[in-house]
Amino acid sequence: MGRCHTGAFGSSEAIDAIFGGYYWYTHRSEAIVSTAGAPAASTSAAPGPAVTAPAASTESAVMHPIDERESDHSTTLEQSDAKFLDALSQVGGWRAGALRLLVPTDLIRHIVATVDALPREKLALQTIPTKPVAGVFRVTRSDRGDTIAASNERRYEPYVAALTSLDTAQAAALYRYFYPLFQQAYRDLGYPKGYFNDRLVEVIDELLEAPDPKPPIEVVAPRAMFHYVDPDLEALSPGQKILVRVGPSNESAIKAKLREFRQAVTTP
Repeated sequence: MGRCHTGAFGSSEAIDAIFGGYYWYTHRSEAIVSTAGAPAASTSAAPGPAVTAPAASTESAVMHPIDERESDHSTTLEQSDAKFLDALSQVGGWRAGALRLLVPTDLIRHIVATVDALPREKLALQTIPTKPVAGVFRVTRSDRGDTIAASNERRYEPYVAALTSLDTAQAAALYRYFYPLFQQAYRDLGYPKGYFNDRLVEVIDELLEAPDPKPPIEVVAPRAMFHYVDPDLEALSPGQKILVRVGPSNESAIKAKLREFRQAVTTP
């Protein structure tokens, strides 16, 4: 693979680092209430490999083309998992423990489906390319109501560390190398004339617009799921909600990496 074999993460790890936070929002039974940071029990359920296809999109001219002259045009999506994971493991800054964070099958399809869904109304758990975050989501209870416990930020740190430690230039190079597979997965999702890199850039821009409210952030569980008390936060897209939920430090680190990757995949 030459030099292109040394970079891959971008669309995968950059988004992986924020996926785990989605689990507390959709799994009320995984949350506990604390007042002083009591130890949290761990969970081990993993999302299924199924990918739910959205409705077809409106097509438009390509805005951010990827140079595919040095891309892999021979590997199929069905053959891609081992090759993609091996290449990903060789990206500069890769951490040995990062592999266990990823779902090892249909990885590129999961990444593409999740990227596309992040700005939409719903994000299906079975499309997410990472395993659930360890531990449980915790809230701090007071007379003023429930707020997200500050200790939750630590739960996401392995994902954020996996992201921020990677070499962005190498990540973008490997993304370009495997780009035909990302493009094919996007077409298979229901966009036969769509261009995945344009969608990726669009989603990154939407994520970068997520607010960074100062904690404590109030939440409530009127039914089966936690919701933000602030209607402006509750109205955010799933991707933006995740960024808010992982905590200020993690959100800042993720956004910095997303900006770097956006620059790398939009520069000729």
